[in-house]
Amino acid sequence: MDIKETPDHEFIDIHIERRRVIWIVALVLICSLVLLVLTVEKVRELAERIVSPVEYIEPVPMPEPLDPDVPLIYKIKGYTAATAIAFEKFLDEDDHRAHFEKLEHFLKINEVDDVVPPFELMRQGTDWQKIGEPPFAIPPEENWETMVDTLKVLRDYIIPAIGPVHVLSGWRTSSYNAKAGGARTSKHMHFCGLDMIPEDEYTRKQLLPKLRRIHRKVGRRWNMGLGIYSGIRFHVDTCGYRRW
Repeated sequence: MDIKETPDHEFIDIHIERRRVIWIVALVLICSLVLLVLTVEKVRELAERIVSPVEYIEPVPMPEPLDPDVPLIYKIKGYTAATAIAFEKFLDEDDHRAHFEKLEHFLKINEVDDVVPPFELMRQGTDWQKIGEPPFAIPPEENWETMVDTLKVLRDYIIPAIGPVHVLSGWRTSSYNAKAGGARTSKHMHFCGLDMIPEDEYTRKQLLPKLRRIHRKVGRRWNMGLGIYSGIRFHVDTCGYRRW
């Protein structure tokens, strides 16, 4: 039997088709609106970047691991010294790193941070292994100022005359000084004195006249102490005019 659609069925189909068209149009409008909003945001973001570019912050490199093959101790012209690698290990203990960074900043603002490697100023001496003391120590902040003039004498007079130097002994704790047989009034305990050797090749006979000439010329002005030990090791401080 053939089924014929009545006019009512035709009306229903037309109504459904209209609703479908309305939904499609509404969906298209919604999508267009969303796309418009996103486009506006992108344009605004791009404009902000053009007007105020984002500052590039260089990533901080991770510290490289210590090379186990690098020695912690070496000889400098016959003198035993702890290396920069040994100092890095020392900084990893307690709060040494933060304390040392503060000291480095102090030296920098006083324009004496590049006279010698700052870590060398922390060397207590060359006999730490024999007396059972740490190879390095960091002076308390109240002692820092006394080193400034000593480094200036080094920078302005000693190094121009004899070339770069290695610091064998800088700051010393009272414990280290006592065990090492240092003087009770040692300027090392005030972070004022440095024991050094020249990097260049010198005989004692060549070195002594140069150092004594500097002491005669500027010693009083800088309250400079000059001590000359055996070989080519010598001492400089700015905490008392004298010579030995």
